[in-house]
Amino acid sequence: MRKIIKSILVALFYIMVLPSSLISLGFHRFLGSSMAFDFFAQWYSLFPGRIGTMTRACFYEQTLAEAHLDLDIGFGSLVSKIDTTIGKGVLITGHTVIGRAHIGDRAVIANYVSVLSGRYQHNFQDISKDVLSNEDRFDFVNIGHDAFVGEHCTVMANVGHHSIIGAGSVVVKDIPEMVVAIGAPAKPVKTRTVK
Repeated sequence: MRKIIKSILVALFYIMVLPSSLISLGFHRFLGSSMAFDFFAQWYSLFPGRIGTMTRACFYEQTLAEAHLDLDIGFGSLVSKIDTTIGKGVLITGHTVIGRAHIGDRAVIANYVSVLSGRYQHNFQDISKDVLSNEDRFDFVNIGHDAFVGEHCTVMANVGHHSIIGAGSVVVKDIPEMVVAIGAPAKPVKTRTVK
């Protein structure tokens, strides 16, 4: 009975967010603008509780390059780039911002994490240009399947499959698979093994 009720609720939320998803996709595809997507992503990030989680999952499933209805994304969290991909069974807890990323199946991203769109988003090389000269470069950051990113981390580089990033770490260089990495900048301190 619970599965039936849950399926009905998901279907209702799916239909409820469909107009905002179509507007977001229309702006993106025909006008090259992320304005509508940004608005609705921010709006839905403020919906509390289980209702908010279902609303966000439905919206991102309809708009992102890849996402799934089992996405568990907490209050205050949002995805800022429409071409992001999120695998199955992903948990993103509260107050987290995801930029341009590929997030693998069953990855967990804790509270207050920033996943930036690469390490060099802004053009700081040419000092003759304004810092905000609209020459930003947004790269994909990969977070592997079954990876864990701890609370208050900043991620600017790839995190390998099954790796753990300790709370408060700053990832500026790629972290290999199957390690525990901590610090600012984050460095592997332990190898994980299969038992």
